Amino acid sequence: MNYKTCVCNLCGTGCGQFLKTDGRQVFGVAPLIAHPVSKGKLCIRGWHANELLNTNERITQPMIRENGQLRPASYEEAIALVASRMQQFDGAKGEIGILASARSSNEDGYTLGRLAHEVFGTRLQGIGAEAGHRKSMASLEHAFGYPGAHGSLTSIDHADYILVVGTDITRQNPIIGGNIHAAQRRGARVVTLSSSRTQIAKLSTKHFQQKPGTKGLLVNALAKALLGIRTANRERKANIDQMPGYSDYVASLRSISSVALERASGIRYEEIEEEAKYLEQAKSIVILFSSGISGLDRPTIDAITNLALLTDRMDHEHSAVIPVAGISNLQGSFDMGVSGEPGNSVFKALASPDSAIRALFVIDHDDGIIRDRERIASLDFVVYSCAYKSAFMDLAHVVFPLPAFNETDGTYTASDRRVQITRKNVDNPHKVLPGWALFQKIAAAAGHQWGYANAADVFIELANNTPGYAGLSHQQLSQGFGQHWNPQAFPNSRRRKFNAINIEYWESPTTPEFPFALMIGKAQHYWHQNNLMRKTIVPRREYDQTLWLYPHGYIEISPDDATRLKVKDKWLVNVRSSIGTHMKIAVKISPDVQSGTAYIPYFIKNMISDFLLPYENAYAAGEESVIPIQIQE
Repeated sequence: MNYKTCVCNLCGTGCGQFLKTDGRQVFGVAPLIAHPVSKGKLCIRGWHANELLNTNERITQPMIRENGQLRPASYEEAIALVASRMQQFDGAKGEIGILASARSSNEDGYTLGRLAHEVFGTRLQGIGAEAGHRKSMASLEHAFGYPGAHGSLTSIDHADYILVVGTDITRQNPIIGGNIHAAQRRGARVVTLSSSRTQIAKLSTKHFQQKPGTKGLLVNALAKALLGIRTANRERKANIDQMPGYSDYVASLRSISSVALERASGIRYEEIEEEAKYLEQAKSIVILFSSGISGLDRPTIDAITNLALLTDRMDHEHSAVIPVAGISNLQGSFDMGVSGEPGNSVFKALASPDSAIRALFVIDHDDGIIRDRERIASLDFVVYSCAYKSAFMDLAHVVFPLPAFNETDGTYTASDRRVQITRKNVDNPHKVLPGWALFQKIAAAAGHQWGYANAADVFIELANNTPGYAGLSHQQLSQGFGQHWNPQAFPNSRRRKFNAINIEYWESPTTPEFPFALMIGKAQHYWHQNNLMRKTIVPRREYDQTLWLYPHGYIEISPDDATRLKVKDKWLVNVRSSIGTHMKIAVKISPDVQSGTAYIPYFIKNMISDFLLPYENAYAAGEESVIPIQIQE
């Protein structure tokens, strides 16, 4: 029995693990004490990865649908069928869509991109969790010159000041949340800004519970207050003054009205001014915000990156601005170029009944809720590849197995750009092809020869073709705990500039008929419908605890609103939106929610996602989304 090092494949933190294995099976998990980010800690998901890796719900061989049923097939037969059928569609005209996975290794993501572009001829692609992360990358690239986090997650351990905007990070990324709490205990000032009182908010030094839709406004107000301190002290920062966009940014900040700010956000400007004093005194500053499927909108992220530049602390070795992803290789998937192009994503094509899409190539659909299911079922040809059985198999004409993340070599890029390698540590008993090898065989069947002998060969090529990865290799990444990709590979990495902002005072879309502002999000409940967690025992039990009390999901309201509605906890209520969608759901009464607002996690039950699907803008807005609703007993 041996302990083999591994990178946890469940969220964007990139924690280090030991897997206890005899080379054939994983028997347990232990934390990797020396890992610089996780430092000997794992969350419940990481502690029980062995349950996922030992599940009997594995896809072990290719399958082809005949007469409505999937039957076993050889790789040769299935690959030949895929190559033949895909040639019948015109990728350049948008007839082929690629739905990539943010859990795939960089090697798999890179070769999937080659398959899409070189073989299928399509750019119609996307990642299930990309909406918020695309905005994060665009804002960070404008501000810092490269599309990735500035600084490292290890900065949390040394920072004087930590600002968490929006995300309930102790539930989504528990190890990062634990590191923040440890930093607060050693003396760091931890400030949280969110519409509800999250777990990290309860542990913070200062919490600003603003009204929905005003996170960006409050961050800009903090920047105005910081600017005011500097002006009063005559501390002119010449390098900041010279950054492109500074004058327009300052003019916008000075236009903020303290009266309008309080009316819109519920926070007095005097509180913001007091907070700015602490921010100015800090020598090192870390700002964290959620990214991915339930991230922030672009104006809010622009406010965050602008504030980071204005602090003039971002050159400090322990300062950072990091978009925290909920899925393991979301950053790497963007780096590999498999995210959807703005305005031309596979999701837009599936949602539009008039689009040309006829075929879909899908990798590892991560959650149990399948958006646009009816449209996918009507497509001419669907290919699905995954390590674990899922509901997406019911929609596929061809199914390919994939190995688990510990059954093949592969690299993964964490939220802070740390690229780490997981080596194969368990035999692959069913001789399942790694993703990169499968895509290479499909390409070869279509007449394209790539010539990779192993995953290391793929990485050599991707490192030569991916900005920031040059100089990295499997051998180098095997020494220590990975390495951050190099921002200096981007030509504008030394040229910082402010994002343009527009000061807006949020007005609630509620009306007397629809008086509640409904906020949607994932919180910890993303994991309820997660395909990987459904294959475990202990994590599934833990994440299902809420559903024991609220088996049909819940809508969270304040005690005052519950009194006005004359409802009690767990009572069923009728919820109707302003566009007519409706559902019956249990009430969860919580002091963490503000009066006049309601919160619902959209990953608990399909009926909730069905209720929300018409609100496409709400999905795009993520944490800043607000839907006017009425609640009746």
